[in-house]
Amino acid sequence: FRIPLVRVEGYEADDVIGTLALKGAAAGLQSVIVSGDKDFYQLIGPGVALLNPGRGGPAGVDETWVGPDNAAERLGVPPSQVTDYLALVGDSSDNVPGVKGIGEKGAVQLLAEYPDIEALIAAAPTLKQKRPREALQEHAESARLSKRLVTILTDVPAELALDRFVMEPPDWPELTRLFGELEFASLVPRVEAMMASDPAAPDPTPATPGVEVEILDDPADLAAMLTELRDADLVAFDTETSSLDPHDAELIGLSFATSPTRVWYLPFGHRAPAGDLFGDDAQSAAPRNLPSIADTALAGVRALLEDAAVPKAAHNGKYDIQVLRRAGIEVAGFAYDSMLASFVLDPSRRSHGIDALALELLGLRMTSYTDLTGKGKSQIPFAEVPVDRAAAYCGADSTTVLALREQFAPGLEVASLAALLRDVELPLVPVLVDMEWTGIRIDREHFARLAETLDRDLGALEAQIHGVAGVDGLNLNSPRQLAEVLFEKMQLPVIRRTKTGPSTDAAVLEALAADGHELPALILQYRELQKLKSTYVDVLPQRVNAGTGRIHTSFNQVGAQTGRLSSSDPNLQNIPIRSERGEAIRRGFVPAEGWQFVVADYSQIELRLMAHLSGDPAFVAAFRSGGDIHRQTAAIIFGVDVADVTPEMRARAKTINFGTIYGQGPFALSNQLGITQDEAKAFITDYFERFAGVRAFLDACVATAREQGYVETLFGRRRYIPEIHDKNFNLRAFAERTAQNTPLQGSAADLIKRAMIAIHAALPAAGLRARLLLQVHDELVVEAPAEEAERAAALVREHMEGAAELSVPLVVEVGIGPNWVDAKH
Repeated sequence: FRIPLVRVEGYEADDVIGTLALKGAAAGLQSVIVSGDKDFYQLIGPGVALLNPGRGGPAGVDETWVGPDNAAERLGVPPSQVTDYLALVGDSSDNVPGVKGIGEKGAVQLLAEYPDIEALIAAAPTLKQKRPREALQEHAESARLSKRLVTILTDVPAELALDRFVMEPPDWPELTRLFGELEFASLVPRVEAMMASDPAAPDPTPATPGVEVEILDDPADLAAMLTELRDADLVAFDTETSSLDPHDAELIGLSFATSPTRVWYLPFGHRAPAGDLFGDDAQSAAPRNLPSIADTALAGVRALLEDAAVPKAAHNGKYDIQVLRRAGIEVAGFAYDSMLASFVLDPSRRSHGIDALALELLGLRMTSYTDLTGKGKSQIPFAEVPVDRAAAYCGADSTTVLALREQFAPGLEVASLAALLRDVELPLVPVLVDMEWTGIRIDREHFARLAETLDRDLGALEAQIHGVAGVDGLNLNSPRQLAEVLFEKMQLPVIRRTKTGPSTDAAVLEALAADGHELPALILQYRELQKLKSTYVDVLPQRVNAGTGRIHTSFNQVGAQTGRLSSSDPNLQNIPIRSERGEAIRRGFVPAEGWQFVVADYSQIELRLMAHLSGDPAFVAAFRSGGDIHRQTAAIIFGVDVADVTPEMRARAKTINFGTIYGQGPFALSNQLGITQDEAKAFITDYFERFAGVRAFLDACVATAREQGYVETLFGRRRYIPEIHDKNFNLRAFAERTAQNTPLQGSAADLIKRAMIAIHAALPAAGLRARLLLQVHDELVVEAPAEEAERAAALVREHMEGAAELSVPLVVEVGIGPNWVDAKH
């Protein structure tokens, strides 16, 4: 919007505003501060007023204007006493402590009798009311500190240069680009409407400027296109379908592009709008389509897509490849994905969607899906979108893939990230395609029995809770009712408050349960069982595909900045394992009839990476010895022989081993081990004295982030950490932990991806029918015919342990069984 900004190094915005407002008033101007912050009331006087925008929507200026005439009425004290008033009542949002025991009403009453804080503190022993008397005597220094904190400086070295404060016309294209990058979807149309009313605003750039999409609806016209495609260095493609689920998606259209300006669209499944088939309007006429892509007339298109010698590109190609597989085509030669390139280049980017990238990097406003189909009750299927509009939409996606490739290429080379994209992320696409397409089987009868058991247990728990609470009909899903019972009826201590009252979240209930209170413990049990039932036991059977009889999750390559894969629709990576109930859910995942599961899990992968990356001699030696790393660590920390390590010593060593990875401090460690913070601090100090190389590595990670703005994994993946320089201590501390943890988590993610690529190729090469099904953090689940299970297990172990050469051995634990649980054990 080109609103002028004023910055003065070393001073807060409030102080700059205050200084400029008073300088303006001194120059005979009317200064207006637009803010809802009460601190600014102290500045109100001749020539200085406050305009409070409020939160309730549009209001008249007379309702929001605060000047010398009505300032005292609004706050209860005149501007001259505002700092004293705020010093008494405090402000938790600005970390102003105030005087505990004195509220807004009491502060107004006291300041009506005394001119300021110092006079009040001096008179405190003589105050008649006990509460303010004791509060002021006990918290006098807090009151003085609070007054200093709320006092706005008005002598900042800021120049009142009025010529610099003149607003220029908004930069509409930049606003549109920025709002698109930030995913402010509802604001983009508002900006465009404002642009339309501004005669000086430029026209928005169309998605495909000067590009005419060639629509081919006659098989006779395909030969020329196929010749161009085969001569191209890279062919981008995009599909339009009837469903986001590739197992149900009918192919409606397909586009190909050889450059950002050369593109074709092939319609396959367009139809006239429902009810308009015999209308007179030309738009209602049945559209022309090519025969099915399986038809002999389309053999050339199929051959091109299946030819590995023709390099192909897409945006989120994993989806398009599965859509084409459903249509009977096995895409080969997939060589580029603009979504993955964006993620590799900057994993912190807010969105890797093609619309956001086009707007941010190319200045192109892409047509949205709902621009074509509408929304709500008036929404039409994509098949009913006119062919010319569908062609422009689909064609723009293909041309934009190639335009983005040109945009990303220099950055990938300069940052040495091209190899990560080429050797890890892109080869992983066909692996994930096969895993998603295959899916995983569940025992539906097992889940039905589990649902009955949980229903029975939930009913019994609910009755027990009602009995302990002494309230019939208590709604266990109502935080308000639970709060009334826990904190009013039973008078349990309030741990934390929210805007609506005492909190009853899990942390509060756990704290109360830890103090021996029965009801919070029962409610926690109830919530755990209810979550298992509603999230997994009831839902997973509903996600079984009717055609395949299996559940098909989606693995997401972009999102986690460490490079880890995530799973969604449904999420199969978060199924609990530590509890007996969670284990029962995993037991319901079973292989095909006559097959077995092979489950392989990296052993302590992040600790092994810590040893390798830090080079700490003691840590490396502990892993090379081949024993229990936590016993080895305990022996080093406590200075005893391995044989003399007690279970308690091992437990403490295990906790701190993993705590180092996540930047755990004394507070968190003391909670985990049940010791004092001083003991925890001493324990951490002793640990890092014994493993000085680990300390040096972690410090170096933070230093690298501060110097370069990013850290890297073992394989060169970058994570940018701008918060490392933030003035906010909490954000900066989090950034430092992120800098320490990312090289470990990210390297583990890269390792298992490399292993997956190798295993996916090795299984069929060995003549095995075994296939990868799931990746869950450091674990792979493979399905193999019973007679192949042992060979498959050996092959999986070989390629997981050989995914990288480290200074310590990579160890993989492998099991075979008739379900997920038994195979893992």
